[in-house]
Amino acid sequence: MASRFVATRRITTVTTHRSFLSSSRIASEHRTPLSSKPAIRSSERRQTFASTARRASVSALLASLQALAEQHDADDQARANSNKNKEKSKSKSKSNNSNSNSNSNSNSNSNSNSNSNSNSNSNSNSNSNSNSNSNKQNQKQSAKQREEPIFGSKTVRAFSERNHKQAPAERIVLLEHDPDHSNRTSEHQPTRHHDGKLSASGMSSSIEFITTPTADTPGTTLILRTQTHKHYVFGSQAEGIQRALVQQGTRLLKVQDFFLTGKTEWRNVGGMAGMMLTMTDSTSTSYAQALATWEKAQGRGRTTDPPVKPHFNIYGPPNLKHMLGTCRRFIFRKGVPIIATEYADSASTQPSHDDPLPAYQDDFLQVWALPVTPLPKATDAQAEAAFDDEIRRWELTGNTFEDHQAPANESPHDRHARHDRIRTLTVKHMFDSSWSFDTLVERHISQVEMPAAMFVRSPDAHGYQPYTGPKPGGTEPLPDMTVWTRTPWPGAKIMSLPPTRPAPESISYMVRTYPARGSFDVKRAKELGVKPGPDFGKLSNGQSVQNANGDTITPEQVLGPDRPGQGFALLDIPSIDYLEAVVQRREFHSANLMKGIEAFIWTLGSGVAGHPILNDFMAKFNTVKHIVSSADTAPNRVAFDSVAAQTTRLAQVDPTRYRTPQYDLTSLPQKPLSETDQMQQTTHLPQGVVLADRGLSAVLMPKFHLKTDTLQAGFHPDTIQKETAPEVIELAVAAQKAVQDSQKHYEPWRALLAHPDTEITTLGTGSALPSKYRNVSATLVRVPGVGNYLFDAGENTLGQLQRVYPPEELTEILKELRVIWISHLHADHHLGTASVIRAWYHIKHNNVPNSSLPVAATAASDVSKFGLSVISHDGMLQWLREYASIEDFGYSRILPLEISPATVGVGGSLLSINGMETSGDLRVAKQDYTALFGFADIQSVKVAHCHGAMAVSITFPRSPSEPNVKPLKVSYSGDCRPSQPFSKIGRDTTVLIHEATFDDELAGDARAKKHSTTSEALGIGARMKAKAVVLTHFSQRYQKIPVLQTVQDGDASSAEEDTVAATTEEADDVDPSADSTMQNPDIRPPPGGPAIPQPPKLVKQSSSLQDNERVIKVRNKDMKVAIAFDYMRVKLKDIIELEKYNEALNELLVKEVEEDLGEGREFNANGKRNSEDEESKGTSKKQKKKEKYGGKSGQAASQRNN
Repeated sequence: MASRFVATRRITTVTTHRSFLSSSRIASEHRTPLSSKPAIRSSERRQTFASTARRASVSALLASLQALAEQHDADDQARANSNKNKEKSKSKSKSNNSNSNSNSNSNSNSNSNSNSNSNSNSNSNSNSNSNSNSNKQNQKQSAKQREEPIFGSKTVRAFSERNHKQAPAERIVLLEHDPDHSNRTSEHQPTRHHDGKLSASGMSSSIEFITTPTADTPGTTLILRTQTHKHYVFGSQAEGIQRALVQQGTRLLKVQDFFLTGKTEWRNVGGMAGMMLTMTDSTSTSYAQALATWEKAQGRGRTTDPPVKPHFNIYGPPNLKHMLGTCRRFIFRKGVPIIATEYADSASTQPSHDDPLPAYQDDFLQVWALPVTPLPKATDAQAEAAFDDEIRRWELTGNTFEDHQAPANESPHDRHARHDRIRTLTVKHMFDSSWSFDTLVERHISQVEMPAAMFVRSPDAHGYQPYTGPKPGGTEPLPDMTVWTRTPWPGAKIMSLPPTRPAPESISYMVRTYPARGSFDVKRAKELGVKPGPDFGKLSNGQSVQNANGDTITPEQVLGPDRPGQGFALLDIPSIDYLEAVVQRREFHSANLMKGIEAFIWTLGSGVAGHPILNDFMAKFNTVKHIVSSADTAPNRVAFDSVAAQTTRLAQVDPTRYRTPQYDLTSLPQKPLSETDQMQQTTHLPQGVVLADRGLSAVLMPKFHLKTDTLQAGFHPDTIQKETAPEVIELAVAAQKAVQDSQKHYEPWRALLAHPDTEITTLGTGSALPSKYRNVSATLVRVPGVGNYLFDAGENTLGQLQRVYPPEELTEILKELRVIWISHLHADHHLGTASVIRAWYHIKHNNVPNSSLPVAATAASDVSKFGLSVISHDGMLQWLREYASIEDFGYSRILPLEISPATVGVGGSLLSINGMETSGDLRVAKQDYTALFGFADIQSVKVAHCHGAMAVSITFPRSPSEPNVKPLKVSYSGDCRPSQPFSKIGRDTTVLIHEATFDDELAGDARAKKHSTTSEALGIGARMKAKAVVLTHFSQRYQKIPVLQTVQDGDASSAEEDTVAATTEEADDVDPSADSTMQNPDIRPPPGGPAIPQPPKLVKQSSSLQDNERVIKVRNKDMKVAIAFDYMRVKLKDIIELEKYNEALNELLVKEVEEDLGEGREFNANGKRNSEDEESKGTSKKQKKKEKYGGKSGQAASQRNN
């Protein structure tokens, strides 16, 4: 344990005085009020203090320690006086027990008890009060104080601000000393002895591979589980990680520490933002419920510990904070701090002959961070000068942090530290803000910064009313008056982050558990005269006891040999350039550190596996197990088995629209995305190397060994096809024959279509969170001879593309990709954008950046320079631009275009180049649209969902071969309530792709969440006179498809008007663009406002399928409807065929739901069971059980809807 104290010598001013609060820790561990514990003898306390001080080498603090000890003596005396009426024998017994616990905890945990001053004071106060009322008050105060930020202490904050000066191993220990660390209850504590060793009962631990490299899980991720209810995640946080966890049923309920490996690139961190949203939502809800329960218990007189406020720690390479900070435009959470820690490859201040210190340690394990950089390249003086100029410009015009302005004569070192503090503060605003939408501040109208919503209070009216008079910045003079405005969300003030550039560091780790004491020999203890009971426990805890004869019995006499700690090294090597730097790390040459390291886990980039340097290193350490995870050694197996199986069955029903997802179990290395990439030669690894696979696990403690019985079964389409129910196949054959027989009847409708071979591929059809069967939003539209268009790109869109198309076809699709449209900034609609652009950039431009900025006037003359346009809201384009400073993913090659909403009857939408520092007009001329984009016109309108949400209609040029047919027009809703302006710009649309998040039964929920129901979406299609409608973005609860019924011609007109009148809504009542507080889509006004009439309830009609089917009326006889599933590929002309398959599809989906119910309910990544209905939080357990096993078998588990 000496090393644990040495590791904190830099922060003794923070940790030493907190380590003395062992009595607070004891009370927390025993889950009893502090005031109920008897006094601990001050002499023993001083002994512990002195021992701690000597071991920590802090003799300079002895004077302050003595003063603190005297204060504790006074506290002891007060407690002794309050307990003097208790029986002496009982008091003595309790005192002895308390003292033994104090000695054990103060020695083994002194390095861990670094909670904030507020918590320390709270515990001390609670401990010094003896009456129950005072005790309750102190516990409530303690709960409030635990809600303070992690860096509540000025001392801690000061250290954090200058942590860049310290070696990585010395600065990270501090972050583990969080407020709840010293307040964990015993159920989260391992049994630790005074010498720092784990007991046999608390040492069990294991690791498991969650993902290995595949097309849709590009990274390697492991989870480390301990028997003591704390788990850790190591490896990448790539796109697809949440869905992989759902697929495997792996729960992260006990995880709060994430250790990222590799570099800060979207390939490694693309799933982190979505993961943090899921984790924070789950834990904040659980914490609020636990806090409410605790407060009720306090009101009933119970004295229990208040719940600990949740938080998450993320450790990784440089630019981690910057990456998180770029997400501030679409992330707003409260009450769940996220602390990001970066490890840089800097020279250590530790003597070279000493063993490297752990970067992280807690009561369960120690972690050494191993940041490495490739061999240095020659400095580019021009690039350095450009970067310095960028920093100077930002300090002059972009730094909006009043408390973090650049001082005079600031050194580069101090500037880096100041910028780091800015990024840290930005992340805090995103996840732990105390801002409230309802808070209004009074100020003079001349001091209001526009845009802002202003309110006035009238003495004749109650509450606030909108101010409608002259506003700042207008032409009318301002009145001399005060108004009320919302305080801006702090994140809204951050116009830009400090400049950064790609960081070369790649991070690896060494992980080791603590040693454990040997097993207790009961028989030997009895032979030595030790009575069973407390003495057994003392011996197990490393304390000597006396038997009945007065003989001293030591632990060594009754305990078996100690069991050494076990561990592994997780080494991430992105390319051969990093290999030599990794294997030369001095940690691998330390006998002390390597002791107990039983495995090397290698995460290898292309071409690294089998390299001579790697093979030589493996041969040198041939006594440990080597496990390799790489696309060069692992086949492109199916990662999401459930949707692959479902699609295979769908292909049996409708082979034209569905195909078994792409996978390859034979090609090694895996086939590259681009045909121009050369495949690596077959790798030759040393004998005995284990190839990682999903589900592979290893026991670390008590003895290391691999477990292959946990490997996940592979995907076998032949087996799945054989298991399909005969009745499904029978209905499918009938449907296929019906389609064949009806071809002549389809011709009149097909004659109405322009570009009838246009193909729509629904890549992601679910809402909010990925599930087993539906990924988040993405739809690809391919117009032959014109180009490809991607509407939204939720997380893992590239992985979905790779499952739908073989590599050679996908290469052509990406080459011809012309436009990406992002409807709004909710994460489930755009977190896959960077990966798609990166793939396009690699295939189209071979990763060569553009040296010139786009100019609107000349862009059409050289389309090859900027072949891909991203059209969206300003916030989305700013995110792309800001993230481009971390990684060259192709931003210099795209046209970032901001679109203005059309005003129906006044003017159409305009496209302008966003964020470019160039002279001249940024607006793209309409006559250049066809050359730049392939379409002739684009119109968008604001819709009611969140800030910046837009729907769009794109019109293509009329085809000379189709002079009598209206031109192809594609309309896309994004997420929204039914919109009348959208129905107008989409008039005569060929195909409408519209969200249908909720079933008609949940129309009220659709209104509350600002989504649409199935009938509402079809009503918009009818109003547009659309030829076809593709319904998508379903709540993850739905598995069955609705029964559609076309109304008669006589009913169509009136029915259409009634539906649209009842369902269409304008955009938000409060215009987000007029209020800077709402510029994050996660910020929503509290529910309220006038009630909106509900549409009439559907009449349940009989059908040939089942009773109680959902029957939806289609209001236009010429409008054909497609119900989308992931991986569906349908041509416009074939949408008319889909209705024939509905009966077979419903039968198939019913069978799948029955299988899912037999296997158990689905869990999402945060460990929560997916509820039957996202909005039915008040539904009784009895009702949920009835729905689960009763008439709603067609409903799949639901998830959060954004």
